[in-house]
Amino acid sequence: MPVVEDIEFTVDGITLRGWLTRPDDTEGPLPVVILQSGLGGPAESMKFQAQGFAEQGLACLTYDHRCTGYSGGEPRQQFDPWQQCRDLRHIITHLTLRDDIDGDRVGLWGVSIGGANSMFVAATDTRVKAVTAVIPPVSGWSARTLQPADTLAELEALIPVDRQAQAKGEPARTIRLHGEPAPGDPVMFSDEEGLEFVENMIHNLPSFKNAITVSTLDHLFEMEVRAYAERIAQPTLMILASEDTVAPVEEAREMFARIPEPKELIEYPGQHYEILSHHFGEIVARSAKWMAETLAR
Repeated sequence: MPVVEDIEFTVDGITLRGWLTRPDDTEGPLPVVILQSGLGGPAESMKFQAQGFAEQGLACLTYDHRCTGYSGGEPRQQFDPWQQCRDLRHIITHLTLRDDIDGDRVGLWGVSIGGANSMFVAATDTRVKAVTAVIPPVSGWSARTLQPADTLAELEALIPVDRQAQAKGEPARTIRLHGEPAPGDPVMFSDEEGLEFVENMIHNLPSFKNAITVSTLDHLFEMEVRAYAERIAQPTLMILASEDTVAPVEEAREMFARIPEPKELIEYPGQHYEILSHHFGEIVARSAKWMAETLAR
């Protein structure tokens, strides 16, 4: 069995906590892959994936973003992709200071918004040597179209009100991440496949909270990873869902076309959460093998 170490890093005075998983029979320094989950997914949800990478001879780091899970930071349940990417670059620095980690062989792997984060950091940090993005949403502007027009208007109207409230010292307002919407009680995701995936995969984990701050919406809507396609110089593996409307597949394909070689594209038939429910084990195994081979070059 792999060796799992509790680990924490201090970034900007905030403690980020997670786990470093290593093969039990391999001496360091080891290549390392850093895993990023989807929106709202805690590091606990990535332990299965971490074992898959360890089986390929890789060290594997999973950690909770600031303000979420077991990590510190306020307001709780705030997800800010740009800030997460800045933190990830600090995490890379911390890992390269460890004797058991090969700082010249760092890979990034992410699913959904974690895939978008991974590609952005690859585009801006030459220490990254390989990147895998699974069903990444590459445009914050198009993320607005996930909601019907009336719901989007309701959500966007909450943003300036919440900003004013926080400026007055009031707590950050939250909405549910997944669930059935109700009048005056909007949710971020309400599709059937997404609800099933969350219920089966992460809903019962102690660190999972079915909530995001209203300001998270603002942060998600402003992120445009596709603008950085030409700057990704590392080997890239992109795994998409052929009918994805949660992270629009056409936009991901367009971005992939502009990423320089070497690169590889794999598509599974189905919707965003559908391919995770039906093919996640295979996706992890294929991408872990690809990552190990790429970092060995």
